[in-house]
Amino acid sequence: MTLEAQYKTLPKMLKVSEVADFTCTHERTVRRWIRDGRLRAVEAPEGVRIHRRALWRFLGLDLELSA
Repeated sequence: MTLEAQYKTLPKMLKVSEVADFTCTHERTVRRWIRDGRLRAVEAPEGVRIHRRALWRFLGLDLELSA
């Protein structure tokens, strides 16, 4: 599966648990990234959400999509 296909299959707004699963890390690690300002997130009524574009930028893959 290409990076672009993976990107398009992700929900637009991801839960912390979904980001943890995608990055093979623990939820505490994702929350630390958010707290440290390395990963942008928003507080929604249903909990913290991370936009898939913010995740892609955090992973350094944003340039891959614009090519």
